Amino acid sequence: MNKSIAIATFAALLSGAASLQAQNPVGDFTVERVQTLAGVISPNTPVVPDAVLAGVQNGVIEFHQRFVYSSANRTLEQFFWIAPANSPLPLTDTTSATLVDHYLVQIESSGVASLPAPSVILSGHAVSNDPPTPFGNITGAGVTLTFGYRGAGASVQYGPIMESVSPLYNLYSTSGAGSLSLTPAAQTCNTATLNGTYMFRLGGSLQSGLTFGPYWETGIFIADGKGNMTIEDSGNFQGSPFTGRVFPGNYTVDASCRGSITFGSGAMDIQVSKDGQRINMVFTKPSTFIANGVGQIQ
Repeated sequence: MNKSIAIATFAALLSGAASLQAQNPVGDFTVERVQTLAGVISPNTPVVPDAVLAGVQNGVIEFHQRFVYSSANRTLEQFFWIAPANSPLPLTDTTSATLVDHYLVQIESSGVASLPAPSVILSGHAVSNDPPTPFGNITGAGVTLTFGYRGAGASVQYGPIMESVSPLYNLYSTSGAGSLSLTPAAQTCNTATLNGTYMFRLGGSLQSGLTFGPYWETGIFIADGKGNMTIEDSGNFQGSPFTGRVFPGNYTVDASCRGSITFGSGAMDIQVSKDGQRINMVFTKPSTFIANGVGQIQ
């Protein structure tokens, strides 16, 4: 593939992002494509067995890549298979294909552009990658998917399609197949909504007998999108300062964007914004902490 053409096409799609309407995010979609070797743009060499490369070059097998987007969960799931050459698009029986890699992306922004032609753009971060891609484990990497479309529903025509996994690779193709809804489902949350590095502050009182003393705390926590976190904090308990504490925690987030954080003998109830950018926190355990606070992704 002519790389300058691919880059120009990608630039055109990105220029269309200027007309994205925040009030018009995309709905659920599935798009699958046959990915050719000529459509791979990367400074890195993927780890692919020689027999697989030979099979693709000789037209015996082909690569299929499928994206499945849930607008309610704001997640993009990717599957990459090796399938017999000339398999149907999309694959009707994935049991006959060999899974190469699979990853999940928490989408942070999505929308529909009208110029220079109808197109969709989504961007977020990979929260899991199992099995890893031929370019390595992309967990934590920024992922952008853009595609042009004509029509909607099961009769949609896709193309061109560009996926960018920064800073490892870009995958380009001229067309794909699947289905597209332009009406997003009611957005919900899940564990993957809370993902990344957050700055936070907490404040209130610490009860000791019949007296109450001030309590303040600031820090960061790193949530992995799977329910685990690492907390680093500094603060002051009733005039006794502390700094540089590091300890693990666990968290849950349900469909209503509510959940909890637990750490040692402590616990907090939380509310998370639907985009995963902000969090409210209030101590529920131990009962001697009368404190709450907020967090913001960095």
